[in-house]
Amino acid sequence: MAPSSLASAPKKRKLTPSAKSSRALASVPALEAALNSLTDLNPLADLVQLALTSADPRTSHKALFAAQRVFANLIVKGRLVGGVAGAKKDAEEVKIVRRWAIERYKEYVLGCGGLLRDAEKGLRSAALTILLSLVSTESSYLSSLSKPPFPQIAIDTFRRFTRAMLLGSPSPRSGSCADAPDASLPLPEDVRDEFLEKWLGKCDDVRYWFLKEATNLLKSFDNAKPSTLPRPAHLTSNLLSLLERLDTLPTEASEINEFWISEFATPLDPETSAAASKKKKKNAGAAAADEGAEDWRDYFDTSSEDEGDDEDKPKKRAPTPRDMHALPAHRALFSACWLTLLRVPGGLAAPEARRALTVMHQLVVPHLRGRERVGLGDWFGDCCDAGGVSALLALNGLWRLMRDHNLDYPDFYKRLYALLDRDVMHVRYRARFFRMLDLFLNSTHLPVALVASFIKRLSRLSISAPPAAVVMIIPFVYNLLKKHPGCMVLIHSTSDAQGADADAFDATETDPNHARALESSIWELASHRRHYNSAVSAMAKVFEEVFTKPNFAMEDFLDHAYSTMFETEAKRKLRNPPALADDLEGEVFGGPVRKRKAAVEAEEDSGALPRDAVAEIFAF
Repeated sequence: MAPSSLASAPKKRKLTPSAKSSRALASVPALEAALNSLTDLNPLADLVQLALTSADPRTSHKALFAAQRVFANLIVKGRLVGGVAGAKKDAEEVKIVRRWAIERYKEYVLGCGGLLRDAEKGLRSAALTILLSLVSTESSYLSSLSKPPFPQIAIDTFRRFTRAMLLGSPSPRSGSCADAPDASLPLPEDVRDEFLEKWLGKCDDVRYWFLKEATNLLKSFDNAKPSTLPRPAHLTSNLLSLLERLDTLPTEASEINEFWISEFATPLDPETSAAASKKKKKNAGAAAADEGAEDWRDYFDTSSEDEGDDEDKPKKRAPTPRDMHALPAHRALFSACWLTLLRVPGGLAAPEARRALTVMHQLVVPHLRGRERVGLGDWFGDCCDAGGVSALLALNGLWRLMRDHNLDYPDFYKRLYALLDRDVMHVRYRARFFRMLDLFLNSTHLPVALVASFIKRLSRLSISAPPAAVVMIIPFVYNLLKKHPGCMVLIHSTSDAQGADADAFDATETDPNHARALESSIWELASHRRHYNSAVSAMAKVFEEVFTKPNFAMEDFLDHAYSTMFETEAKRKLRNPPALADDLEGEVFGGPVRKRKAAVEAEEDSGALPRDAVAEIFAF
């Protein structure tokens, strides 16, 4: 067969990944332009798919913001949420399109929630900004539907945002998730810090609703019946990472002045709020056009599970929009979120309990109400009874409740005495514990026997304590002796007892008032005069001098550690240089000694000097 003279059809070239990404990136403006008129919404599915699943971060980033603008346009045109009272019913075809658009909107919001844990930092930040921008746009439109305008929040969207922040889900983008399915669940630090800086720590309305939604989310797991939904571990950790850094809670009503949703900025008078509540049922039919979206005021109609069936117990008043400008409402939500976080069935994990105890005395205790202080006091007490590091950290909050709020905590000094064990001298929070101990023993009205038992227990612990801890104990005991002169018998003991009867102190007694410390002495501290560390031995000699020196400033000794002591020794200037030998007679492992012995034996036997291989190896 003769060859054809016609040119063969050109073969289609396979697109490289970079070419595919460029084509997808170029298609985003065309999709957005096709959706501007809102007459044909079919390209919306392609745009959402491109935004959430594109492997190219640039394409995903551009499509995300394009989809946000399209959905914002749909919201303000009344095509997604809300409805106008008295409007004619839509045709069946319009309802179908509306339901389809709502499904795409939910898919987009949930996808943005997954992108909060994407591998690309830029996409995480973009998803956070988009979610809160949609909440603002949707809330403003819902607020404008009432006449007069009544502030509302897009509670469904905000609830999905809260769950995305605290529970999390893997990113929908292909190839952007970690290998482990749960590795992306912890909240990324950059998302946490940005949310705190721009919204949670700044906008009063965002903080108000986030605390309320977070509390309800915790209760949904804790109160599940039957208890088949244990609280996810990352839920507590994610919420705690936000709460422990939230230090901008208003302390005065005038500080509630910045809002993300502008409609909440104007306080509502009681008449307007009551009138809007009466119109709620009247406009229910129009609001139901949202096909599943809830009216935000229905959110407040849920009764609290704490009320029970007791008729004598006062019923809780359901919050209203006016509470947004009420300082007690913000404080109540903040404390309720913290207390719900702590009341996890089975107790908090030890690392999370320590993180909470580190900040609770400063961030939480000042905002608590009477009933809440009692419950928190019980939790502090349980931490103290458990011992260990958690007990040391719980002392701050427990003491603040006792001092500022008259909390009755029985056997406080007995429990404090039980915390003085060998471990306390080696823990990370040793300095913090000594600061609190100095505060607890500061009163001159304490019994002498009690203070003497603390002094004796500290002296006994100094025997096995590291030098940095002994340097803290000596000035601490010195200050206590000056503040409580009745304890001076501990360094002026005249007892002639010897052997096992020389020390009458009962180290096994749990009650410091019956430990017989006054019948003993602090010989343990006197033994440190010959301590191998020069700083310790110099400090221990202070008890041999007259007690005319002023009290030691404990802050100068509390931060001592091996590193600081070594640095001090290394930088210390020597007045007289130490004596040094010019010639070293011996060597490491006594090499020359073995050589001489071998030579003597060799001379006696044969007169030849044998080779000592071991001596040659270790002769440096």
